[in-house]
Amino acid sequence: MSSPSTAVPIVFLTSADYARLTGGYVYNAQLLTALERQRGRFGEITLATGFPTVPPVERASLADRLKTLPSDTVILTDHIFLADLPDVFATTEISVVAIFHHSLVEEQGGQGNADPALRQREKQAVLRASRILVPSTETARYLHQHYGVAENRIRIAVPGNRPAIRGTAGKDRQNGAAGQRNFLSVGAVISRKRYDYCLDVAAYLPKEGWRWKIVGDPARDPALLRALQERAEALGLTDRVTFCGDLSDEALEMLWQETDLYIAASRYEGYGMAIAEAFRRGVPVVTTASGAVSTWASGGITEAPAENAAAMALDIATLLEHPARLQDQAERAWAFGRTLPTWEETFEGVADWVVGDG
Repeated sequence: MSSPSTAVPIVFLTSADYARLTGGYVYNAQLLTALERQRGRFGEITLATGFPTVPPVERASLADRLKTLPSDTVILTDHIFLADLPDVFATTEISVVAIFHHSLVEEQGGQGNADPALRQREKQAVLRASRILVPSTETARYLHQHYGVAENRIRIAVPGNRPAIRGTAGKDRQNGAAGQRNFLSVGAVISRKRYDYCLDVAAYLPKEGWRWKIVGDPARDPALLRALQERAEALGLTDRVTFCGDLSDEALEMLWQETDLYIAASRYEGYGMAIAEAFRRGVPVVTTASGAVSTWASGGITEAPAENAAAMALDIATLLEHPARLQDQAERAWAFGRTLPTWEETFEGVADWVVGDG
């Protein structure tokens, strides 16, 4: 006899244009790997276009597809699709489990700046979901505080980590410019990541001795990318700050191995997976307090001002000027990174929870 977790069909809904070089994509991919390991195969519905919105023809096709699914099916999907498709999900009573990485309202700049209609759609989305998977206690708190989601509908699954090789942070290297330190930031070029603030910080740094590479999807907001590139040129930073776009896993790993300092200035993070990636490789972090990050990250981290670029630059410059301090931070980052969970630990028993049996 099949157990409930294997008898109930699960269908994962996503889109082909969900950016690969994001924490959300990695988290979802690891979740699917865990589901397959724990219960076998599951169904998938992949929309051709999900961003910035699902087009009318695909919406209609999805509505028809949902009507053909068995009534006990569980749809597993990122909450961004629920928020975009309230009309579609209003036509079916099929159970939905949402993955809530962070709020779309925060993506737009917070409760005071977001479109009220977006806040309503997000609220409708989380209330439509029977259960919600979140990456941090901060995200669970957000759902409860802003949308009244009961704690028993939420499962906190802190992002896991793959095995990683320790990098050379803080060490002298045989190749490259003598004494040069390498900075890295990872994340799509969107306003929430505040790369404009990063450029302000860079403008206060010493003129020599460092290079800063920013890796992430350049197509989410092309106008913003152009504005950032123009600002970098105006500030005289084009020889030191590079927007690399998306990179292959292999190319990104090569950058990680030569990175001395990971820098982040996001307005908000539901967890901060790239920061965990830094710790796992022994790379110290300088970051602003951005949502969940300050609730879990410790060891090898410097919390910098979020609205004082000169002060944040001073935090970075101090590490540049004191190699022993940078090396100590690298040791602390490596030690803390060893304490972070694996993906197997993160998603243990998640299949039963998805179908409401755990």
